[in-house]
Amino acid sequence: MPLRTELDEPLAEVVSMLHKAFPDGVGSSDYYALLTVLYEHFSDRNLAQVVAQLTHRDPERVLNDLHQAVTLAKPSPEAIEALTSCLHRHGIDKLLADD
Repeated sequence: MPLRTELDEPLAEVVSMLHKAFPDGVGSSDYYALLTVLYEHFSDRNLAQVVAQLTHRDPERVLNDLHQAVTLAKPSPEAIEALTSCLHRHGIDKLLADD
C-alpha cells in the first residue's frame, strides 16, 4: 500500500518546525541523522511521510532510507548530537511531548 502524501495536523506541525530548522533544506550530511534522531518518536510510515514532505522525496524511498539509517548507514554520534541540538533550538521538544 503506498504512503499517503497528505499529513494530519500533528505531522504537519512537525514539518513546519523542521522547515524552520532547515530553511535551506536538509543537506545530505543531515539527512540520515534526522531520520535516526526522529526514529524513536514516530512510526516508520509517519516519519517517512514527514521527511518526504520536508525533502520533496518519494515517501517510499524515504522509508527505505529510514531503515538504512537505523541499521547500515548509522550517522556518527557527533552528527546525531549536532542535529539534536538544532532540533531542540527550534522547539522539537514541545511537538514531541504532544504526541
